[in-house]
This record gives sequence, C-alpha cells and structure tokens, in this order.
Amino acid sequence: MQGERVYLRPFEDSDAAKLLEWGQNSRYHDLAGFAQYQNLGQAKQAVRQYQCRPYSYAICKNGSDRPIGLIELYQRDLVSMEVGFLLDEKAEGQGYMTESLDLILRFAFADLHLQEVWAGCYDGNLKPQKLLRKFGFTEKYEVDYRKIPPFFNFSAKYYLLKATQWHRI
Repeated sequence: MQGERVYLRPFEDSDAAKLLEWGQNSRYHDLAGFAQYQNLGQAKQAVRQYQCRPYSYAICKNGSDRPIGLIELYQRDLVSMEVGFLLDEKAEGQGYMTESLDLILRFAFADLHLQEVWAGCYDGNLKPQKLLRKFGFTEKYEVDYRKIPPFFNFSAKYYLLKATQWHRI
C-alpha cells in the first residue's frame, strides 16, 4: 500500500534487527505491550510470525526499505477486525502513523469490505487514543486486566470505528 510519504509492505527477514531493537526497548512494551526479545533468534521468529499473518505490514518511508513502524489488521471475531500499530519513537510527531492508519483503514473498508474495525490501547498511552478519535473511532469500553493477577499489569481502552463513521484524513 502506497501513501504520499510512507508505504506498507510485508515483513522481510531483514526486519529482524529492527524488531530486536524495539523488543529491547521497554518503552514499546510498557506503552503498547510489544513483545520483549532477548536476541536476534527471537526477533527472527517474530518476523516469521508477522509473515504468516495476512494483513501485517512494516511501515517504511518512501525511498527507504527500513521499517519505522508496523501496522496490522487481525481477526477480532467473526465479523470484525482489530488494528494494531507501533511507530519508532524517532518517527513520532511527523504524521507517519496518521498516513499509515489512513492506508490500512482504506484497505479495510474499501478492499476487505469490513463494516467495523476495533482498536485497543493501554489506558495511559494517550497519543494513539487521540489519533484514533481523529479518524472517528469512539471509545466503547475499558478492561482492567490488573484484576487478573499475576498475569497482567495494565488496563486497556477499546475503540470502535464503523465504516459509516470513518473520516478520511
């Protein structure tokens, strides 16, 4: 998928180094639950998992093949999908995720003919929540996973965007 400044492409084996970098930065785990990787072998296995998912993409700036983020659609239930995304902190605040989310939503609604797309965010991760609202997502509920000890230590908000409410940016 091609945008004005970014494009979305399938994951490649060479992306393992970037996944390892993100996986070793606690910021991505703490803000979004991104997996923690201890070595390149684990990151390579993660790349293979992304490659097996039909709608998982590396976000790249036009003119470069190095990922600055990732975005994916995955099955939520029988009739809807959920979008997940991560952007490298060096690329934040420059509109890359706005453009990437616009591309994946256009794909979801126009090509896959979805009627709704969900998104979940850690409750304290305000930037993606603001971005989702910009596109017309509305908060539907919050789940406090901390009530399921010892497995989870976060709370998450879930947002819904119906095809009829989508605001192209």
